Amino acid sequence: MTEQAVSAAYLERYPDQLALRASDFELRTHTIADYICQELGRFLEIPPAHRVSASRSLRSQGVGSITALKLRRTLEDALGIEVSAVDLLRDITVAEVAALLASRLDGPTVEQFAAAGGRKP
Repeated sequence: MTEQAVSAAYLERYPDQLALRASDFELRTHTIADYICQELGRFLEIPPAHRVSASRSLRSQGVGSITALKLRRTLEDALGIEVSAVDLLRDITVAEVAALLASRLDGPTVEQFAAAGGRKP
């Protein structure tokens, strides 16, 4: 696989930030939950016959501190918002994490936050 093909495949995994911000809360939440499940399946090397469940907690599906940090970075890159690793380590479901992140999509992006010197613009 060429470097360009790898880059294209990598970008296809990301949800469209503009479309997410323009969509209603329910669709945003569902899209983010699907994305979290997809990425956790990849991080945890879950075989295709099995799936990460949006109705189970991250911890009960094998997410520890290292995976939470990897997921945090991936979500920040994909969604353009700040994500707390602490939120990912709480005993809440994937769907609850997705709802939390969907509610933050109305706020500043990571770039806006950094440009404002770490203060909300």
